[in-house]
Amino acid sequence: MARESGIKKLALTNGNILTIDEEDTVVSAIFIAGDRIVSVGSDDEILRQAADGVEVIDLDGKTVVPGFVDCHAHPMGFGESLLAVNCRTPPMRSIGNIVEGVRRAAEEKSEGEWIFGRGYDDFKLEEKRNPNRWDLDMAAPNNPVLIMRLCGHVIVANSLALKLAGISKDTKDPEGGEIDRDPETGEPTGVLRGGAMVPLGEIIPPTSFENLKRGIKLSSDEFLARGVTSVSDAGVGSPLNVKAYMAAKEEGMPLRVNMMMSRGLLEHLKNLGLETGFGGEGLRIGAIKMVFDGSFSGRTAAMTKPFVDTPENSGILYMTQEELDEGVRVSHEAGFHVGVHAIGDRAISGVLDAYEKTLAEKPNHDHRFRIEHCGINSPEIVARIKKMGVIPVPQPIFLYGEGESYRAGLEPGNLKWAYPFKAWLDAGITVAMSSDCPATSGEELISPLLGIYVAVNRKTDAGQELGPEQRVTVEEALRAYTMGGAYATFEEEDKGSIEPGKLADLAVLSRDPTQVDTEEIKDIEVEMTIVGGRVEYMKPS
Repeated sequence: MARESGIKKLALTNGNILTIDEEDTVVSAIFIAGDRIVSVGSDDEILRQAADGVEVIDLDGKTVVPGFVDCHAHPMGFGESLLAVNCRTPPMRSIGNIVEGVRRAAEEKSEGEWIFGRGYDDFKLEEKRNPNRWDLDMAAPNNPVLIMRLCGHVIVANSLALKLAGISKDTKDPEGGEIDRDPETGEPTGVLRGGAMVPLGEIIPPTSFENLKRGIKLSSDEFLARGVTSVSDAGVGSPLNVKAYMAAKEEGMPLRVNMMMSRGLLEHLKNLGLETGFGGEGLRIGAIKMVFDGSFSGRTAAMTKPFVDTPENSGILYMTQEELDEGVRVSHEAGFHVGVHAIGDRAISGVLDAYEKTLAEKPNHDHRFRIEHCGINSPEIVARIKKMGVIPVPQPIFLYGEGESYRAGLEPGNLKWAYPFKAWLDAGITVAMSSDCPATSGEELISPLLGIYVAVNRKTDAGQELGPEQRVTVEEALRAYTMGGAYATFEEEDKGSIEPGKLADLAVLSRDPTQVDTEEIKDIEVEMTIVGGRVEYMKPS
C-alpha cells in the first residue's frame, strides 16, 4: 500500500468521474481541500482553483466513482479468518485437503492448544458433505479443533472440542439450534447449527487484543484495495472489539467503520447514554444487530416451505417472535437504528411483523429499519417492505459463489425471488448492496465490482442464470453500492456521491463499468483508493 502524507489540497483532472448525484452527472475533474470535496467540473474550472501548493493528479482518462460503501461486512471476523486455517474452495477442494491443513496447523501448536479454521463450502467439496469430528480427529486428536462454514452459521468440532463443551450423545438440541447426529448410533457428528454452536463459543479462548487489532488492519488493507472506503461491521459483540477498533483508528487505519452493536451490548450502551451516531466520521456506533435465522446455503434459513434438496428441513429460527419483538422495541426506544439478519421468507416476515409492532407503538417516519440479507422474498414481502420504508441489505455475491446451492434449494419458479433486486428497485425501495465478507464463497470475498457484475447479470460462478428477471442496470447497482449504503447508515449527507461538501472518499477504476460489456465488469481493477483526500491505496506497478 502506498500513502501520501501531508496533502492539504488535491486536484484530480483528466478523468471520467461518475458523480452518482441525482442527475448522474459526469465530469472530468475534482478539487479537494482537507478531507472534503470543494468542487467538481471541467479540467479548466478545477485547474483555475489549483494554485501553488495544490497537488494535481492526472487520471489519464480513468474512471472515478464514490468510495464504495460496504453496508454489511465483518472486517474484524475477516481479519481473524486471515490468521486461521484457510478452508475455502479454492484452495481446498476436498475434506482431505482441509484435514491436511488442520494437520499442518497442529504441528505448530502445543498439545491442547485450539486450532481454528474458516470458509469451507460443503456444496463445493468433492465429497459434497460437511467435514465431521472424525475427519478432524485424524488431523489433530490432541488439540481441540473448530472450523466454521463460510456462512458462519454452521461449525464443525472434533471430539476433544465436543468433550470440552460437554456435548455428547445425551445432549438435546437447544432451542434455535441443531446437533447433527450419526443416524445409526445417535452420536454427534461434530456438525453444530445455529444455537447449538453456543457451548463452543462459551469455552473457546477469546482472540487477543493484539490479534484483533492486527486482523482489523489486515482486513482494512483488503477493503481499500477493492475501492471500499466505508464498512458497517455487522458483528461488534464486545467492549474489547470496540477497543480494538479505537486502537486501530488511533494508529492510522483509514477505513471508515460503522459498528453494528450486538443486542447483548444494548444495556451497556443505554447505561452510558449512547445511541446510534455516536462517534466521528472514521468510527461510529451504528445499528443494533440481531440474528433471526441462519443461512440459505447452510440450510438453516427459516423458510415457509422446505428446501427442495432437504425436504424434511425448513430451517431454524434463532429466537421466538416474542423475543425478536422485544429486542426491536427496546432498541428503537433507546434511540438505536435496528438491523435484523433474516434470509428465509419465514424469518423476513417475522422481522416485518416486529418492525410493524414497534412502529405502531412508537412511530418514526425516518426509522430506516434494515433487513440484513433479506434473501428469499415474495410479492407480498416486497409490498410490505415498500409500505413500511424498510431497507433490504443484500449480498449479490451470494448468488455467484453459492448460486448453485440456491438453484438446488429452490423451485425453479422461485429463483427470481432470491434477492429480487429489480422488484425492490421497481417498487421504489432503497437497496444497500454489500459483501458480508468473509461469509462468502470463493477467493474474491469483498469486491463491489463482482457484486455489481452479479446484480447486472444474475449468473452463478458456474455460468448459470439465476432469476434473470431480476437483473438491474449497472447504474442502479453502482448506486446501491454507494448512495444506498450511505443512506442505510444515515450518512448520505457525507458519503455516497461525488459532490461539493462531501467527504473526499473515491475509488479510481481501470475502466468504466457503465461502458464495458457487462461480462467484463468483474475484471475491472481498482487503480487507487482515496479516503478523506489522502491516497490510501495504489495498485502495485
